[in-house]
Amino acid sequence: MSPITQAMIDQIVKECLQSFQSLPKTGKPLNCEWTVLTCIIQRNTESGKYRVVSIGTGSKCIGATKMCPAGYILNDSHAEVMARRGFLLYLYQNIELCLDNKNSIFQLVDSKCKLKENIEFIFYCSQLPCGDASIVCKDEVSDEIGDIIPSMKRSIQDTGNECEEKRSRLDIHRTGAKCLQDSIQDLKLPGAEYHILGQVRTKPGRGDRTLSVSCSDKIARWIHLGIQGSLISLLMDEPIVLNHYIFGNGVPYSVDSLKRALCMRNLKIIESISNVHFYQSTITFPYIKTEECLRPAPCSIVYIDIHSGTSEVAVQGKKLGVTKKQKQSLCIYLCICKYNLYKRFQEILVKNKTWCEEICGSTSLQNICYNEMKQKSVKYNNKWKEIKHSFFQRWTVKPDIFAFKVS
Repeated sequence: MSPITQAMIDQIVKECLQSFQSLPKTGKPLNCEWTVLTCIIQRNTESGKYRVVSIGTGSKCIGATKMCPAGYILNDSHAEVMARRGFLLYLYQNIELCLDNKNSIFQLVDSKCKLKENIEFIFYCSQLPCGDASIVCKDEVSDEIGDIIPSMKRSIQDTGNECEEKRSRLDIHRTGAKCLQDSIQDLKLPGAEYHILGQVRTKPGRGDRTLSVSCSDKIARWIHLGIQGSLISLLMDEPIVLNHYIFGNGVPYSVDSLKRALCMRNLKIIESISNVHFYQSTITFPYIKTEECLRPAPCSIVYIDIHSGTSEVAVQGKKLGVTKKQKQSLCIYLCICKYNLYKRFQEILVKNKTWCEEICGSTSLQNICYNEMKQKSVKYNNKWKEIKHSFFQRWTVKPDIFAFKVS
């Protein structure tokens, strides 16, 4: 798969920003607020046409004690995760269209869904993902590293203090994501030795520590396993791998940091990611974090290009604007929460008896809980165990609490 041109990159980003601007104002940043924007773009390689199929914004996470065993509340509302979960709904919609013999990005091959040859997906984010990929040398970003090393060679003519001052110029952009508690911790020394590279990290949260790994870790997982997750893997002949990753302007950026964090933590297993390409647009998202905009927007947004466009606003993992009377109703929960995604999966199985029998066996579909169904994706889970051990070497351990059923 060949790289895309700079003109194509900027045109894609323009369409992403236009799609974001067309969304309702609710949930968008106000004055002095910033957010992150992520989009997943569908490209028809024959016609060259682009289509934004999923949008996510946000930078918030809930703590471990607020996780909902019933699957109603989002643990992670970062933009990358919102867009990806919205993309799962887009895939379900197209799987259903395929089963109904309607226009779809999929075709049935040997009773499994296969992505059509002329369809590919592109990932856009307004900044580098939190975690390992965000640890970028400031001099690499500003393109000044070339004048640091020669000056160090001339240090014989400098005093010790002057030499130390120049060495301290080699600083990094830091990430707020934390190393796992049972792993090697950041040294937190001055300059470039503040962070340990290549570590799986959890996202920062106020007070209660989160169990959600950083977006760098999640994207690396999607690159190696596919973005479709374990449930959709049961319905497909092969994973959906995104090969093109575009990042915005006006923020720290480094291809080397992206490759290191997302593709090369273990050089022994890079064969599967040789076709991954990283790009930077010349276009800046208007709501990036700046000295004037230091307060993160409290809400997250998800948009999916289904049913003439579906968008919802989230706060603290739940749908914004819930009244007291609605608190016991399922309508208050986001369309992309675990419960509703599992419900959508079950609706697909109901439409295809062959899949239902192959996956569920003699057990009734309604009696299989969420975490049990995920374990049925044996091929996906075996690959995940392999990648977790060889590439990441460790991962956050979440309590096995999601034993809910769809009523």
